Amino acid sequence: MENIKNLGKIKATLLADFILQKYGCMSHLKLQKLVYYCDAYHLAYFDEELINENFEAWVHGPVCRDIYNDLKDKSILYSDINKTFDKSTYNPENIVEQALTTDQKDILKNVLDELSTWTGLDLENATHREFPWIEARVGFSPGEKCDVFIKKESMKQFYKAELNG
Repeated sequence: MENIKNLGKIKATLLADFILQKYGCMSHLKLQKLVYYCDAYHLAYFDEELINENFEAWVHGPVCRDIYNDLKDKSILYSDINKTFDKSTYNPENIVEQALTTDQKDILKNVLDELSTWTGLDLENATHREFPWIEARVGFSPGEKCDVFIKKESMKQFYKAELNG
């Protein structure tokens, strides 16, 4: 593991764009969960967040409001996002390549290579069985709107235990 002082941080919307550029078209639901798991396993491995933004415990799982706001006019929950990038003016892959360390990029690759094969519904169901999302939704019925933040410390502890599992 590299010295923690050398770790980079990126914006959630950049990470979402990186995932779309690298892994292609996917539903908004799936994209939100992939960003969540990237941050969660980064927290578990490095004890530091990859993104500053928080995730809210929505009915269909963790949602980053900044990503939602960026994409809300381009998609609905289960429809595919087909976002293209003019690489001469904005190339998420290059920005991430320069912003993160080799170890950080390895974690992203491992998480995304594994979980990008899952459906959005599979990822939603997985988050619904995990403590950080469950904890944030205490007191809310299954279909009730909830914008409570999922605690980063809960994410770190839960996914660290999974890694050490």
